[in-house]
Amino acid sequence: MTRLEILLATQHALRDRFEDFFRAMQRENALAAAVALDDYERHLRRWTEAEEKALMPALLRVPLPGRNVRYELRLEYIQLRELTRFLLQQLQEGIRPSHLLGYTQNLARRLQAHEQQMSEVYYPAAAPELTEEEWATLDSARPSA
Repeated sequence: MTRLEILLATQHALRDRFEDFFRAMQRENALAAAVALDDYERHLRRWTEAEEKALMPALLRVPLPGRNVRYELRLEYIQLRELTRFLLQQLQEGIRPSHLLGYTQNLARRLQAHEQQMSEVYYPAAAPELTEEEWATLDSARPSA
């Protein structure tokens, strides 16, 4: 597999974890949703922190006209992590899944937009620019499929 294919596969593995959470929320299964979201949150945090350390420097070496890479990605990472953390906290406090539907849908939309931007712009631009050290950082943070 190429580096780009591995980055996309990693994104897909994270999406699968999110979908486990989303399905549990749709079934109103608070316990399963909390377990799935905890799993997703841990992997999302680990992966996005690795992307900040390794992917972002590679992207800053690539000209991407009209993009403020550091600002855009940092904002997305914060929004995804904080909304995920908020939902997890609410579930752990016993809030019913149906009361969190709007937040869950918001996270799903933000995640979809982030994935699209990463797969269409940032991953293709960064993949050939990653140093061995940067790649090792990303590779060590990849969630299992």
